[in-house]
Amino acid sequence: MEIASAKLSASFRKLLLFTTISVLMFGFSGCVQSGALRLSLPESRVPYDQAWQSTLEASLLYHDRIVIQDKTTGHFQTSWDIHQVGVLIGTPVKRSRLIGRVASQDPFRLDLDMEQQAFSMELGRWVADNPDKKRLLEIKERLRARLHLF
Repeated sequence: MEIASAKLSASFRKLLLFTTISVLMFGFSGCVQSGALRLSLPESRVPYDQAWQSTLEASLLYHDRIVIQDKTTGHFQTSWDIHQVGVLIGTPVKRSRLIGRVASQDPFRLDLDMEQQAFSMELGRWVADNPDKKRLLEIKERLRARLHLF
């Protein structure tokens, strides 16, 4: 009876260890990370050419430049904007960029993603960080005004 109980206990410990490792690996794999935030603009009856141009202009108010823009597929991406959080040396450095995808040309509808990363001194690389929702909402409101979405 004790042998069966010992085997069951060893099996339970192995199962518990496997489950713990699986959960940790799942968390580190990026499935749990944030780093991107998506908002969708409502439909607009503004012609596609005008809406596309207004979208790019509004994005440039918040980011230095647009590195990818393909009007045909309705995809654009800004460069990473790097900013330091705080005034002391060694405080976190963060970067963010904006990605736009046209979901529909007529009527015009746009999905906006903001990606944000922070530089990890411990890891020596950029890691996902919580995006600035307030900033993305500002961009969305500016676009709503430009596209006459009231």
